[in-house]
Amino acid sequence: MSKVLDQTNREYLASLIPKDIPDWKASWEEGYKIGQGIEIMETPFMKKYGVKSDAEYRLQQAAQGKLTYQINMGLASVEDEAAGLREAEKFNEETGLRISFAHQLPKNIVGTPKDKRDGVPTALGFDLNELSDWTAITQASTIEAIFADNHLGYPNAVETTINALKAGSRYQGMFGMFQQVAPGCPDEVWNMNENVKALGIVASKWDDQIIVNSNQDDSLPAYCMDLTSYLAWAKWERYVVTDLCKARYAFSFGNLTSNLIHKAAMWLAASDTFRLDDQPGIEFIYPNTVDHWDHHLHSNYGFQIPEALMLNLVERKFKTGGSFLSVPISEKVAIPTVPEMLDMTGACQRTDEAAPYFEQMMDWTIVEETRDKIKEYSEIMFQNFMNGMEEAGIDITNPIEMMVVLKKMDPTKFEQLFHPSVVQDGKDRVEPMLPAALWSVSENMSLGIIDKLKGTACEEKLKGKRVCIVSGDLHYFGLYVMSRVLEELGADVLYGGNSMDAIDVLDLADEHGIKNIGISLHNGQALPYARLLKKLAEERGREYNFYLGGALTSFLHEDDEVPVDVTEYIEEMGLHTTSSVEELAIALAHQED
Repeated sequence: MSKVLDQTNREYLASLIPKDIPDWKASWEEGYKIGQGIEIMETPFMKKYGVKSDAEYRLQQAAQGKLTYQINMGLASVEDEAAGLREAEKFNEETGLRISFAHQLPKNIVGTPKDKRDGVPTALGFDLNELSDWTAITQASTIEAIFADNHLGYPNAVETTINALKAGSRYQGMFGMFQQVAPGCPDEVWNMNENVKALGIVASKWDDQIIVNSNQDDSLPAYCMDLTSYLAWAKWERYVVTDLCKARYAFSFGNLTSNLIHKAAMWLAASDTFRLDDQPGIEFIYPNTVDHWDHHLHSNYGFQIPEALMLNLVERKFKTGGSFLSVPISEKVAIPTVPEMLDMTGACQRTDEAAPYFEQMMDWTIVEETRDKIKEYSEIMFQNFMNGMEEAGIDITNPIEMMVVLKKMDPTKFEQLFHPSVVQDGKDRVEPMLPAALWSVSENMSLGIIDKLKGTACEEKLKGKRVCIVSGDLHYFGLYVMSRVLEELGADVLYGGNSMDAIDVLDLADEHGIKNIGISLHNGQALPYARLLKKLAEERGREYNFYLGGALTSFLHEDDEVPVDVTEYIEEMGLHTTSSVEELAIALAHQED
């Protein structure tokens, strides 16, 4: 059999293998013993519906062809979060609709151990410090709270998994988020070892149907050009979580998928792949957020309601047990309010009433054929991946070793090295079977800016200009467009990656002698991040040209209910702000070296 990797790429992956890896089985056993001593609290949701787990409830609903619904919730405090859940419960009572689950979005520092948080800037959301914080949320209402973000997958996985379990959360973490840079936690071997312990904790609760979740759009597949690559990566995740670490696994996706036929087919392929007799293979399906407008926000209903109808029809036919996680119309520009959350889920849930009419007209042939192609193609890629790692000398029986290597690996290499179009067909570059929406949108946006600035004075002035670009959070969309545009216009770009702490940004720039730094930020980060940049720069006695863009919002006061635009405050500190990549390119072109 021919090799998957050439010598250069085998050596590249081999160079990422860490030294001094602890005994992963001993770490897993430590977690398993911890888990055996944990008693899981019964929640109001369990009492109301007479079930012992989320999985049992979902399968009951699936048997009736009913799609379940959930919302994202990440308010300013635990008290606000509990109040929001009670408001959602009241919504259920008043409307007769049913929000079943609430996906929790705590602050980013929840994923960082308490002894490593000094100097770490925080984004928006509520804090979780004591077990009572978790239980205050799970016991607040008959809406079942799911603790996912900044839990298992992050370095603080052991503490957060213990507390989430004790409080009654039946889904645990976002495993694929081990790919993200955790603030204050540079030791990747230690980080992954903690996650293996947490997987041991969850494994001890197999009979309680406790499930490790993973959202592909918040992990390495977010960098993929082909939607089928999602399932290949998820098969590796399941291999680690279930085959090696003996815990249950579920698949989630959807943020970056706009083609509804592809979305339905991927949902069914993943359901077939990961479903067990006593649990669904899918946790949630996220709506397309790529095509949401950041203006005329009410127009965003026009995307999500038809999508909810389509997914409703899929569940009526195929009975997977999946759950639709609606996203408010304002999500692209601000932290949504509870009424906005309820408005969107209500609109989506009422598609149940129209579904029977559309059901009579449905021909599922193209969806089923695409599902089968995804399953076949992704299996080829998964085998390429496993064989390629073995060729590089990576121990595929050691989850810590694999996780560290894949954390260090350039994420675009996953497809470049293992995609069937490259390995089996011999193509020079990846040819997607199902082009991923975000990649297409990013590329089209980049080309539009390039066409506008190509041949102008901006291009001439950018040639050879050295620029370091990073993202301050896990989103890479803006970062991709920045790099694509600036490189095409001739700039010398240092791509620093996403989830970068301020101190790491300056370390990287200093190492390469670069003064121009472009930073993409997300909701809530802007002001604390800018202040820390300024403080660190002053302490180093160096001059930098900072350009901050993205969602430049923050809470100005502790009792603020919503974040506000802080562009003016950042500019008063002497840092530049830009509202678009085009504006960034022009500003850099006019920046004197």
